[in-house]
Amino acid sequence: MKIETVAQRYHISTSAIRYYEQQGLIGPINRINGIRDFNTTDLERMDFILCVKQCGMTIKQMKQFIATYEQGDSTLRERLTILQTQLSASEEQLTTLTRSINHLKKKIGDMVDCKFNPNFWTNLSA
Repeated sequence: MKIETVAQRYHISTSAIRYYEQQGLIGPINRINGIRDFNTTDLERMDFILCVKQCGMTIKQMKQFIATYEQGDSTLRERLTILQTQLSASEEQLTTLTRSINHLKKKIGDMVDCKFNPNFWTNLSA
């Protein structure tokens, strides 16, 4: 699969894909006549990178995870710890975000009540 197709599939730029390759997060990508040819393994790695990126994992952390992954089964416990730590951080962020969303919903509800209820402000002081 060509880089343009991969970029369209994941809704990212080709330069982002090249950056991930330069950082050692994917690849080396096979080339046919100088053109990158992504295989299933490359796409699985892209899935992983974009997933953990969405969860807030840094490039440095991704590199650490991939380095331990490439060392084989002896690093399974370390990889598990890395992912569990990221999951905990992501769950904390989700909790904070959920609280903020609920707060915004309440504010929006208050504003709607104010606009459509002429006694809204009077009832607040009671």
